Amino acid sequence: IAYSEPGFYTYYRGECDDCITTKFAHPSSSYASSGMAYQALTLLGYPTISDVDIDKNPTILQQFDKVILLHSEYVTRAMFDAITKHPKVLYLYPNALYAEIEVNHVDETITLIRGHNYPEPEIKNGFEWEFDNTHPYEFDKECAVMKIYKIKNGWMTNCYPENVFLKGGQLFTLLKTIKDL
Repeated sequence: IAYSEPGFYTYYRGECDDCITTKFAHPSSSYASSGMAYQALTLLGYPTISDVDIDKNPTILQQFDKVILLHSEYVTRAMFDAITKHPKVLYLYPNALYAEIEVNHVDETITLIRGHNYPEPEIKNGFEWEFDNTHPYEFDKECAVMKIYKIKNGWMTNCYPENVFLKGGQLFTLLKTIKDL
């Protein structure tokens, strides 16, 4: 949704002063949306819930022993709180929980509230989250030496693993690690 044009990135590039609200788009399995990870985990039988499910019912996460979060960069405060309060979250993609949005489920729009240098240039992470691992890990797309490290409520990766889901050996290691967490 946030990657639609015109949208947030149109605003970030300075091409539109009021593009901080955008309409819902149909989900896709693209690189930016963790498409490969979603497909792999779904094929392996992991149950899935959407960002909308979490936003509408934040307590839904309580029914899971472990949560694997994909590239959920834009989230509501309710989602942020539900995810960061869960005791076992694998933040599979750097740059998760980076910007705060407001969702209007009736109008099917999202509005950027805070983050990505908005509303002030010095604001990076919209939640001022102490575990934000966007820089520099979001831009390591090779994942040549992928590591999973511990944080207060789970684990994070040190690279953007979308391409790992295309490689046999590295993929097997990652999936085994996820299973064992």
